[in-house]
Amino acid sequence: MNPLKTIKCWIYPAASRYFSRATLVGGAGQSRRLFVDNSLFTKCLMAEAYKGPVHIAREWKIWIPALKRIIQQPNKIDLCIAVLPQKYETEFRGLYTFRGQEYVRQVINTSGTWDEIRKRFHKNKKQVSNSLAKKYSYRVSTDMKDFEFYYRRMHLPHTRKQFGYLANITSYEDMRKMFLSGSILLILDGGRPVAGALCSVKDRVLLFHRTGVLDGDATHVRNGAQMALYYFLLIFAKDRNFEKVDALKSRPFLNGGVYKTKREWGAEVCPDDESQSRVYFFIPRYTQAVVRFFQDNPVIIHTKGGLKGVVGVTDGAGLSEETGKALAKHFSAPGLKGLLLLSPSSTAPLEFSFS
Repeated sequence: MNPLKTIKCWIYPAASRYFSRATLVGGAGQSRRLFVDNSLFTKCLMAEAYKGPVHIAREWKIWIPALKRIIQQPNKIDLCIAVLPQKYETEFRGLYTFRGQEYVRQVINTSGTWDEIRKRFHKNKKQVSNSLAKKYSYRVSTDMKDFEFYYRRMHLPHTRKQFGYLANITSYEDMRKMFLSGSILLILDGGRPVAGALCSVKDRVLLFHRTGVLDGDATHVRNGAQMALYYFLLIFAKDRNFEKVDALKSRPFLNGGVYKTKREWGAEVCPDDESQSRVYFFIPRYTQAVVRFFQDNPVIIHTKGGLKGVVGVTDGAGLSEETGKALAKHFSAPGLKGLLLLSPSSTAPLEFSFS
């Protein structure tokens, strides 16, 4: 390895414990939002939140303890979202409004009968599952040639097309190590592989590590090949008497495509027990702009009562039991205990329990 690169690789983890990347979005007369992290979390959130051009007022490296001075001046910013090492929890306790993690884990229960498993599907997945069973079939392989085909022709092109510059590409060697202790489940259309999943088994749980679609072709996605991966993984798990399919991690965005797909197949939401960081939401006041941000970008947070969603409500009618019930129908999922509803007229969130 290049000596300079070696030095950077050694210095960066140490520096990240004390300094972080800061991005201030918004200008004069606009809502000013500060995003702080050394990961891809806020970039993913900004990609969800800002579909058009983003006015970046300033970018710099911030000494993490200095962040306290900024958030204690409410006129400086309307909202700050910061991903910080877990060791800063005590230092920022009492200052943040909400706390979460960069990911949630989603696990699908495959115990019980197939009818009981299907009952946990959302309506649209119940409808589509019958057509998937007629259109596709599957096979499971431990052949290295199938892994090579999957990695080169499915995983890489699909991941790059789906996530673009935010794609987090797992190296060939790391994927190969996963495969050697697992297998590839291939979705077949007329005998031809069109999608695949890298998976392994641990303690009667099927772990769904990575996905891929042939050449990243959107036609296969539209035809249902990607949905067929989940359907046949559940079939495979049931046939082998596995207790669960662990669909691993998703960003904690309630409107995120990856999260929603797993949720619609009946996945339970769980905390990420491997996380070494925390996501802090600092909200000086519930302005119209801040509430709209959480209306467009609802997130999952951690509370003493378990995982809950934070959702903004800008409807002039304000918060009500009816509003809560409508949002519960839209966002409820196993493992999610309820919602915290924000409105411009509120001084504190309205708690709505799913129970």
